[in-house]
Amino acid sequence: MQTVRSLRRALGALPAVLLAAVASLAAVVPAAQASSGKTQRPPLAISITGISPSMYATPGATVRVTGTLANHTGAPLAGIEVLARTSFGSFQFPAQMTDFTNGTGTGTSPLQLLQAGQTYQVPDSVPNGATVGWSVSFQAGFYDQFGVYPIDVQASAGIGYTADARTFLTFWPGNNATNKPKGLQVAWVWPLVDTPQQGVCPRTLATTKLASSVASGGRLSTLLDAGASWAQKDDLTWNIDPALLSDVSVMTKPYFTSGQADCSDRFHAAPSAAASKWLSQLKTSTAGAPAFLTPYANVDAAALSHAGLDNSILKAAYRVGDTVAGQILPQTFGKTGTGTGDGQILQAAWPADGQADAEVLTNLANDGGISTVVLSSDAVPSSAPGEDALARTVSGIGTNMSLLVANSRITSLLGTAATATSPSGQFALIQNFLAQTAMIATEVTAERSLVVAPPTNWAPTPAAANALLAITNQAPWLHSTGLSTLSAAAAKLPSTTRMPAQQVSHTELSDDFMDKLADVVTSVDRFKSILYKPSAGRLNSLDAALVTTASSSWRGNGSPGGWRSYGQLSGYLQDAEGKVRLVASKKILLAGQSGETAVSVQNGLGEAVRVRVTASTPLDSDVRVGPFDSLLTVQADGSNTTRIPVHSSTLGTTTIQLQLATPNGAPLAGQHSTQALSVEVTRFGRFLLIIIGGALGILVLTSAYRLRRKRLAGAKGDGTKETVDAGGTG
Repeated sequence: MQTVRSLRRALGALPAVLLAAVASLAAVVPAAQASSGKTQRPPLAISITGISPSMYATPGATVRVTGTLANHTGAPLAGIEVLARTSFGSFQFPAQMTDFTNGTGTGTSPLQLLQAGQTYQVPDSVPNGATVGWSVSFQAGFYDQFGVYPIDVQASAGIGYTADARTFLTFWPGNNATNKPKGLQVAWVWPLVDTPQQGVCPRTLATTKLASSVASGGRLSTLLDAGASWAQKDDLTWNIDPALLSDVSVMTKPYFTSGQADCSDRFHAAPSAAASKWLSQLKTSTAGAPAFLTPYANVDAAALSHAGLDNSILKAAYRVGDTVAGQILPQTFGKTGTGTGDGQILQAAWPADGQADAEVLTNLANDGGISTVVLSSDAVPSSAPGEDALARTVSGIGTNMSLLVANSRITSLLGTAATATSPSGQFALIQNFLAQTAMIATEVTAERSLVVAPPTNWAPTPAAANALLAITNQAPWLHSTGLSTLSAAAAKLPSTTRMPAQQVSHTELSDDFMDKLADVVTSVDRFKSILYKPSAGRLNSLDAALVTTASSSWRGNGSPGGWRSYGQLSGYLQDAEGKVRLVASKKILLAGQSGETAVSVQNGLGEAVRVRVTASTPLDSDVRVGPFDSLLTVQADGSNTTRIPVHSSTLGTTTIQLQLATPNGAPLAGQHSTQALSVEVTRFGRFLLIIIGGALGILVLTSAYRLRRKRLAGAKGDGTKETVDAGGTG
């Protein structure tokens, strides 16, 4: 075999040299055209759209590569030839594959490429702007051991135009081969996560995008269809956002879209048949199946932890999420969101971008009861090629946590699915995924694990999603397993992995945004505290709106969705608090030392509130406010009144500050929640009593004096006269 290889290398060297010379000469024409600005596309473009065998080559197989050629030279092009090149050697490490794909070969020992098979001659002249197909074939005798091999396809026309396309071919030597790998235990995390749509306004979605996503051919419809088809074959583990469940559930009945912060200017929307169908299919597909929940709205756990908001928001996200999931998918998550008791529900988390430090892991364990975390391989310090995907660490509260390390190269590759929609793009995605799994399998001789975790906003085409899942089921070096199986295996490992204490990613929600979020947390807590006997659903709706504002969907500088969510919630709370008003006189007069004034509270909300009326006086004032019924319950669209007694020992004017507050005494922030009351003490009443009393005294004295004078004057006259004046005797 070595002799054959040497001969092939020698024969292959000449074509390689000639092709290199042609490539160098051909580069002159495209470069000149590009510099002139006359074209934005390569004059001659080649792409690969298929290969057979479709998954891997075996000994004795004929490899056939197919694709298309496009002529953009501006004129008909004749004499186009297509040839394939490959190598006797396989890639030894992932960087070689990256350099090959990018057309670079520095620093990674590029493999020598030799012509494989016969040159394909395009039979006719290709008109300008036309696209034609091509195919080249060769025998798989180049390969003799399991691995990933390069394939480079080149097209040329004369000496003026060349183009090339590259792909990978995996070779499997057969089940009886002595050098076959032990294989990979592959666990898929299948994400059903979307941008949250609901705010605080009931039955209202921010946009209409979700309707098309759950409809046939939409992103979420594609993920559900493919996941349901392969769930049992590939042991998929569903990763579901409860906020998505709630949003889709809203669309099954008449609902609204858009609207202002006060829930006005909303647009009516009819029930969505697609939403009902999607939700029904999800219930059937996930009943009793392996699954775990994201915190509600898939909140940015890292940003919340680093801003100190985990206890108020992350904990609420898990509480609300469990409730919502239990109500909508009871056969999957049970009535409380904790599972059906069949052991299929994992207390797992897949943080945004797969990034988490020790602080985040501690908060996930403490606030969400999480015991298994899926992390990206570039986030785990000890993760390296050849290492297993299983690890173990200890949280800050002393609990052991299983770490399932998702391969970051594969996650990034799957993330290109949204843009790889052309036939060549789809082929490259699938073939690269296949090659990446084979490359991982060749890195070690012992059996190991592989966690495949696509981005949460993953958007594959139906063909790509099904092809990727078929690889997991059919590639002989891959063996499907569930995430819970890997979690149980990781739980048996020693807790030796040490995560960084705190590691802040630039992709997290910004500090400015988190500062605003802290303010709205205070506003939500204050508003909830004035509601009188609110239902659990009402409190959950407020918590859900708050949690949605912290969604990891808003990651990225200046995310408009996040600021809109914040603005809607803060505006709603401001408007709602403004409907609870303090009504009182602006001035009262005290004619004496004491008096009282009536103070009313008007409630313009459609729900009962309980508030406290407080009255405060200046520290140096002699005015005192007596005891009064300060805690008022005000029914929906009603009012209630209390009377405030006031005492003063001195004359003058004093300002009392009236304030509406929560039952615990925290001031409300509404425009009409405070009012100044001017108290003027005159004591005119006492002064008038003194004057009247004095006047009466003078009158009595004057009358007595006059009576005495009359009696004295009568004593000096005769008796008859005196008797008559005295009233007589008979």
